[in-house]
Amino acid sequence: MVEDFEQDDWDILDPSAKKVLIALSQFEKGLLVKVDIIHKKTGLMPEGLNDAVRHLLKSKLIDNPDPSKKFGPYDFNALEITDLGRQVLAKFG
Repeated sequence: MVEDFEQDDWDILDPSAKKVLIALSQFEKGLLVKVDIIHKKTGLMPEGLNDAVRHLLKSKLIDNPDPSKKFGPYDFNALEITDLGRQVLAKFG
């Protein structure tokens, strides 16, 4: 619930993670966004993008529906923003 996510949680969120969240929010609900598109939209290199994705997954702001699939140096293939992610971004972003 967005009520459980506070301003301090948003403030300590890594800027790279915010970039990923914003990029994913540009796609309609339920649409899986492939890693190459996320890379192009954020400009993040594999290590930074992997770190940001791990943080967002832990926070339940994004979802990786098929964690067994990976793409090149990335720890994922496609992601989607969760309802919580959209709510947090609307409230604090």
